[in-house]
Amino acid sequence: MATGLERIISNHEQSLEEGFVASVNFKYRSYAVTNLRGGIGKSTLSFNLAWMFSRTSPTLVADLCPQRNLTEAIMRGQKAEVSVGDALRPKVLGPAFGDVPDDISYRISAYNDHFKLGKPSFFVPGDGELFAFPSALYQQLQQAMAANNKKAVRNILFSLRDVLDSEAKSKGCEKILMDCSPFYAGGTHLAWCAADALIIPVRVDEHSIDSLDITLRMLADPNSDYNIWAERAGGMSTPRVAAIVMTMVGARSPKKGVKDRASQMYVERAYATAEKYESLFDELDPADSFVITDDFMSAGRISGAEGIPIPKLKVNQFHTIGGNRLQVNQSQTKYKKELEYLTHVL
Repeated sequence: MATGLERIISNHEQSLEEGFVASVNFKYRSYAVTNLRGGIGKSTLSFNLAWMFSRTSPTLVADLCPQRNLTEAIMRGQKAEVSVGDALRPKVLGPAFGDVPDDISYRISAYNDHFKLGKPSFFVPGDGELFAFPSALYQQLQQAMAANNKKAVRNILFSLRDVLDSEAKSKGCEKILMDCSPFYAGGTHLAWCAADALIIPVRVDEHSIDSLDITLRMLADPNSDYNIWAERAGGMSTPRVAAIVMTMVGARSPKKGVKDRASQMYVERAYATAEKYESLFDELDPADSFVITDDFMSAGRISGAEGIPIPKLKVNQFHTIGGNRLQVNQSQTKYKKELEYLTHVL
């Protein structure tokens, strides 16, 4: 019987084969891309997933990270008059912060031509001031709890869900994709409450494995902050783990099916971590929820910096990023297949 690592690598190799066709049949309506660590390629992954989703489903994409990397990739420096914070503040903190705007999203293809020829999809821009949002959010939650008002706690925790559901309905969107901050408090907490399922990117390094364990433990442990507040709201369903995406995996071995030893070790450890929380996964074996993405290198930098989805990059084309001239190499074809397999898993 194959080990978890062998199964993960086998699934990856099969997805790269010539005849493999990735079917797209999303299991859930709303997804959050989340990991409690920065610098792992999360926003680049979210940007490319937004494009992949929009090929088959009208999608509402929301940037919940105060760093606004996803906003920059989509809007290319153009100023947004409204942001997710403009909707969240009055929804959570009350009418002193104004009314919840009725129209908070922008047609993505109007700002990024690469989203043309897909389904009509929309984007809720990020808000740099969300860094200060957690303290106000938890003050409201504490007040509701002190009044023993479960309904108020529930309404606050579902504030983002309600905002995005309303916006998706008004724009005819069938799917919702959220890009989360690496910090749990505030927007990420609300995104977990809003999401049907999570997509967890994990870089092949020590800190990312630790972050994966913290993330899964917070979802599974009844004594975690997330589940304590869920209980105070009268009970809430926990989002499923749709995929664990191993990012920046090296593939330096010339032998098929063999990753470099360091990458193998971290993938194996990530699988061992997932096994401890297998009840969070729909698959009988969490290995089938793992997706390997190789180190995107120049393709990832170009994609994030220029707002070009990796599948739209042209092999051998040059781009100038931060004064450096980068070329898209033949690996772009492989990266495209890996993203297609990820949507297949979702």
